Amino acid sequence: MKKILFSLLTILMYNTSFSQEVQLFKSKDNLSYKIDGHITGLQDTSVILAYYFGGKQYASDTAFSKNGKIVFSGEKELSGGMYMVVLPNQQYFDIVISEQRFSFSTNINSLVKSMTFTNSKENTPFYKYLNFITEKQREVTPLREKEKIASEKEKKQIQEKILKIDTEVKNFKNKFENNYSEIFFTKILKATTDPIIPNAPDTMDKQEKQLFQFKYYKDHYWENMDFTDERMLKTPIFFSKMDTYLNKLTIQDPDSIKKSADVLVTLSRQNQDIFQYVVSYITSTYERSKIMGMDAVFVHMVENYYMTGEADWVEEDQLQKIEERAEKIAPNLIGRPAPPFLNQLGMPFMKDTNGVIHRLYDIESEYTLLIFFGPDCGHCKKELPRVKKVVDSLIASPKFLSPHKPIDIKVYSVQTEFDKKKWKEFIVNQEIGDWINVGDIQQDPDGNPAASSNWRDEYDIYSTPVIYLLDKDKKILAKRIDYKQISKVIKRLEELEK
Repeated sequence: MKKILFSLLTILMYNTSFSQEVQLFKSKDNLSYKIDGHITGLQDTSVILAYYFGGKQYASDTAFSKNGKIVFSGEKELSGGMYMVVLPNQQYFDIVISEQRFSFSTNINSLVKSMTFTNSKENTPFYKYLNFITEKQREVTPLREKEKIASEKEKKQIQEKILKIDTEVKNFKNKFENNYSEIFFTKILKATTDPIIPNAPDTMDKQEKQLFQFKYYKDHYWENMDFTDERMLKTPIFFSKMDTYLNKLTIQDPDSIKKSADVLVTLSRQNQDIFQYVVSYITSTYERSKIMGMDAVFVHMVENYYMTGEADWVEEDQLQKIEERAEKIAPNLIGRPAPPFLNQLGMPFMKDTNGVIHRLYDIESEYTLLIFFGPDCGHCKKELPRVKKVVDSLIASPKFLSPHKPIDIKVYSVQTEFDKKKWKEFIVNQEIGDWINVGDIQQDPDGNPAASSNWRDEYDIYSTPVIYLLDKDKKILAKRIDYKQISKVIKRLEELEK
């Protein structure tokens, strides 16, 4: 949505760059909420009342304007938070919902500046703040443009003017928070305030000081957020801060993200609605992640918050599906030992076309490529020749390594179907006879195909081909990679060892 006005989030965060709840009862009209509006100059048209949630906006109510007058109303109370009134031509303005009955009046040509409220202790000071910050933005924007092309002498004068405005904004903000400490908007305002970072000890070098300041900032990042108030969820602030915390302030590896997730979940326990949102969001986000290895975060969340019974908002059948999904992923997480293909008696069962058993853990090589394929799989017929070419090039001293040296890599190829004839033909046609080709072709007492163990679940094989890269100890280095990624992953690992 193109914004012709400053967005709420921009307005709120701008001051950092400068460095009632009322008990309500249904009235005679049997409505739980009623918001009357008059927008001078507004054509007769549909107007939407929407709320912020999870980084997006969702419609809550629709009204039709007549001669500039609109009414939003309903029999169920609006949940508190930050809402937006969306007009034609991509215009909109924000309002705070704490009270359920109030009115506003403004002009289509100056929505913020002309705005007045009746019976709203929340929105009147909100727009007082909004107008002040908007005016200061108008003052500072041309100064910053001039600063870019000014001489050194002029820059100093411009910077003094900017500093003066900065001080005015800080003073106004502090006074506002003191005067209106009881309103919800003040909570929103405080949530945008960054922690004040102390000076690092003089004994530290430059890099240590930077690390000290970063760690302090991250450790105190949430100190101004009110986790007891579920209305924070319906603002653009909560999601923005959570996204920054997880994706910008946290190193993007599963272990670091799990730690940050636990910090956030612990804070969210102060309110059940916020706890539910945080747990659900993190869990679903990392279940869907396309980044290799991030499924470990999903498993962590399920094991710690779903299997423990804390996710009591999830229906039993859905909870079972979530837990089963995590149980399938858990054995093949990156960094864990690859499941060893053993039956219930602890005996190996993967055999080649001659019936000879080959153990995965008997392979002696720096790297093992573990491939699952089906002889009838069309994609496998395209992918495996490419994998074969990559593996052969690695064995024959790849060009990406300096000095050139052969890579000690072997392939343990597992066919997933039950037709031995087609399997043999596949090996010949794909010219992979130099690989360790095995399969699990068993029959139950009735002569039906049967598996010796749940290895398909352990490796999460629901389609083929699937490729894993293992280290010399058969720990999983990478999974579900394609032929293009094999060399890239090995190159990165080899460079790290230098």
